[in-house]
Amino acid sequence: MKRDIPMTESNPNTTTSKLEIFFLQSLCEMYHAENMIAEEFRQIESKINCPKLHKILTGHFGIHVKHQSRLQKFFQIRGETLTPKISYTMKAIMEEASAHLSHFSDDIRNWEFTLVLVAQKFAHYKIAAYSTLAQLAIKLNYPKLATLLAVSVQEEEEFLANNLCEIYASFLNSSGDS
Repeated sequence: MKRDIPMTESNPNTTTSKLEIFFLQSLCEMYHAENMIAEEFRQIESKINCPKLHKILTGHFGIHVKHQSRLQKFFQIRGETLTPKISYTMKAIMEEASAHLSHFSDDIRNWEFTLVLVAQKFAHYKIAAYSTLAQLAIKLNYPKLATLLAVSVQEEEEFLANNLCEIYASFLNSSGDS
């Protein structure tokens, strides 16, 4: 079913509901959040000492890139430019994460453990945000996008269950090697 393009800043001649505008802006916020995570990962990747943690987070970065691509594709299909909108929630989480990591800047073991905790916070935020967006996509009759957003939720949940929980336990139970 072909949908009219809702009114946005890039296309002011069409109409849409406030809910749809909120939805589109929320997608732009998630894109900003994804960009913030990517930028931060590029800055800290070389500091990760534990090979297992590096492998897990690098693998997750590949999933993260898929999330960015899905958001971009949705806007491309609509013929609109995806313009990031500041995600104040992710900005706050990122500032908190930076403070926690800087606390252990001279203690790589605890820095990496803190990095695992930070990654868990990011994943939980993304699960909540993408779940909400998937429900809104269903309500607004974007079934394909709802499916893609649900896939993003599933990927984050699997990342937590299959990787972060295991490495978290490994850090807690080991004396130095993970």
